[in-house]
Amino acid sequence: MTRSATIVAGTCLVMGSVLWPQPAPAHAQITTTVQFDREIVHILDNHCVMCHVEKGLTFPLVTYEQTYALRWKIRQDALDRHMPPWAAMPGDGDFANDNGLTQREIDFLVSWAESFGPRNNGEIYTGVAAMPSARKIVRAHIDFDRWALGRPDLRLQLPENAANPRNPDETTRTLIDPRLASDRWLRGLEYKPGDRRIVRAVSFAIQETGQWIGSWTPWHGFVSLPKGLAYRLPAGSHILADIRYRGSNEPATGQGTLGLYFAGQSSQRAVSTLVLEAKPALSSSAAAHKWVATTRLAADTTILALQPELRPGVQSIEVAVRAPGGATQVLLFAKDIPMQWPTPYVFTTPVSLRKGTDLTVIEHYASDDAAAVAAIPVTFSAYQGAPLTTGRRQVQRLAPPTQHFKLAGTVKSVDAANGRLVVQHDDIPGFMQAMTMSYEVRKPEELQAVRAGDTIQSDVVVSDTGSYLENIRVLGQKK
Repeated sequence: MTRSATIVAGTCLVMGSVLWPQPAPAHAQITTTVQFDREIVHILDNHCVMCHVEKGLTFPLVTYEQTYALRWKIRQDALDRHMPPWAAMPGDGDFANDNGLTQREIDFLVSWAESFGPRNNGEIYTGVAAMPSARKIVRAHIDFDRWALGRPDLRLQLPENAANPRNPDETTRTLIDPRLASDRWLRGLEYKPGDRRIVRAVSFAIQETGQWIGSWTPWHGFVSLPKGLAYRLPAGSHILADIRYRGSNEPATGQGTLGLYFAGQSSQRAVSTLVLEAKPALSSSAAAHKWVATTRLAADTTILALQPELRPGVQSIEVAVRAPGGATQVLLFAKDIPMQWPTPYVFTTPVSLRKGTDLTVIEHYASDDAAAVAAIPVTFSAYQGAPLTTGRRQVQRLAPPTQHFKLAGTVKSVDAANGRLVVQHDDIPGFMQAMTMSYEVRKPEELQAVRAGDTIQSDVVVSDTGSYLENIRVLGQKK
């Protein structure tokens, strides 16, 4: 072959390799170790299949095929924290019925969806040749027949309720008669809907006393009080059930079952209901849609759970406390709250608050839709008195105990504008040596009663927010 022929042949080969059709690369590639049969099905079991099942509230996510087909929707809903429905922001409050995804779970779902949804076959690689066997099919699962609290002491069948087709979500009140001949003490309850396609939430209360005794959601279907506590059910009393039904495209009838669990003895504390009614704040027009309620606790109080009433346009709900020493803590901050999911917030560890603590609810609304009502209630389940520390759930305190020390010294200067005194004092046993130091004074009337040069005695109050003087007594005045 001549040199020119060789060049022509080589050129043709190069052009052929360029122009010849090439296999298209896959749009998605498996680049993750996350498997449906392992991580994903575990997330579905813990967060999803309470609603996403056959004959459930919405489309099923039980099989691999069902989940794979909706993997991009699942990914986006997880990133947006739209599903599963849980409005409380992490970091403020710890709740037993928290159904929100952890960041690790969100990462699993995103990685799985973006890596072509690998399935796995349910087998574990051991390095040994596997024997031929039938393929193991892994599915998400939940046992709706199991009673989470065990066999109830009393089962009550609710009256039949029908959800009208094409109606929006609606709430129906049902009266339940447990036929109690004597007072009983209720330590827990569990509810099972008759038709899971139509029931979103249920709230229970005692008709005769108005006491809220708990709420049901698909992901947390029971109420269980800490050991030693129980609700009093008076003889002849009735239980009210406010059932939130989902709008349905076809007729549906629900007849749920309520299981009651009784304590063998009376409650060690009287568990009662505290209601704060938020009202429009008197502030500038920029905050015209802010609603506030505050109460000062008249006794030591321990909060077990709370439930806000939702109104259209709600943007956020904050529940916070301020201790007598000034320490503050947010018990709940919820935002982007879905109206169709009225949700209780059950503290994993009951919150103990001291007498004199300010309990505050702050709500923000995007519009004046809430203006049609005079007040928007937030209901608390709580008891007064010293906190119970028995049982598996201990009581968390708002702040470390406040300490008091005795100070004696001479006032060097008074800073009324900033509420402070500079005092040259003797040793304060257990706190500090003799020195000259600036102290905060939180009561203006005490600050006004002293002048530079006065000798004083005072309490030094030390809390987690700092130290300050109170109970100031002038022993000698400057001439």
